[in-house]
Amino acid sequence: MLPNRYDILKSVDPQASTHTGLWLDKFLKGDGEEAKKKLVNEIVQTIKPQDRQNEVYALFYEGWKKALLDNGAVCREAKTTGRMAINLGAESVLETSIALHRTYGVPYIPGSALKGLAANYTRNKLGEAEWGKDSQAYRTLFGDTNDAGYVTFFDALYVPGNGHQGKPLWPDIITVHHPDYYQTGNSPAADWDNPTPIPFLTATGSYLVALSGDSEWVNVAFEILTLALENEGVGAKTSSGYGRLKFEGTGSTSNSTLESYEMQKRELLNENPTVGRLRGTVVNVQGNRYGRVNPARGGKQLFVHINQVKKGGKSLKDGQVVEYVIGQYEGKDQAQDVYILLEPEN
Repeated sequence: MLPNRYDILKSVDPQASTHTGLWLDKFLKGDGEEAKKKLVNEIVQTIKPQDRQNEVYALFYEGWKKALLDNGAVCREAKTTGRMAINLGAESVLETSIALHRTYGVPYIPGSALKGLAANYTRNKLGEAEWGKDSQAYRTLFGDTNDAGYVTFFDALYVPGNGHQGKPLWPDIITVHHPDYYQTGNSPAADWDNPTPIPFLTATGSYLVALSGDSEWVNVAFEILTLALENEGVGAKTSSGYGRLKFEGTGSTSNSTLESYEMQKRELLNENPTVGRLRGTVVNVQGNRYGRVNPARGGKQLFVHINQVKKGGKSLKDGQVVEYVIGQYEGKDQAQDVYILLEPEN
């Protein structure tokens, strides 16, 4: 009869050079919350991936960064402002997991997580007309089922030695205050329920965010990521403040060109224009001469031609905020007496 794995592991203790991911996946000794808490503490207090970085991971990291730069990628470091929980719901011996590099055992941010965050932010925060899932800008940047996007999002690797107090991993606790209510739904939540503390691992430190592709679209992607990482966060528990990062060497994003344009746009579209006039956003422009106006207060889109622009510009562009009246041309409604109030950022 083969021996039980738990019996074999009883005599094995972690060392400073032990692989973090391997220990997390395989070395749970026993059952219950105490065993899980001990496993988390072993990883944080005994295993020291940061010590190995001086010899092995640091060499790999520098080689990775050089390869990215040599192939035209743009690299920027983003630092966590608190804790980060990536892949919290992945399979694990604990109730929770964390994204660790398979070879080196250090935390990282998958490129798919960064791309998903940026795509979600554009859809929800930057306007349906300009950045909706079916818009030209969205498909160009992120791609669709038929074509890849213009920008590639690489995995963001941990910058050696830049964790809080030099450590990339730290223990944390999720406390389920009403376990019976959440598990069965039969018992109502009550003040006398016994809370269940669940230990889990979180990450800190700086991460190398790398994007490649058309230079203009890479810049746009970085602007979106700057806002999304600072205001929305990546990974799990973002509603509790986890997953926030700020790019090194940058201040608050409140004055960024992208956010400044969006703030001005919202203000203009929410204002009440002169009686009889309406406001909206220009979309689906063809050849800088004609397109559609998406009304700010709802309703069908209107045809607009450059000949009807009376003030503010000499060409039509997607994203322009305009003021207009509804007129007729050959029996059909169109935007006339058009004023361009705001130009989109290039």
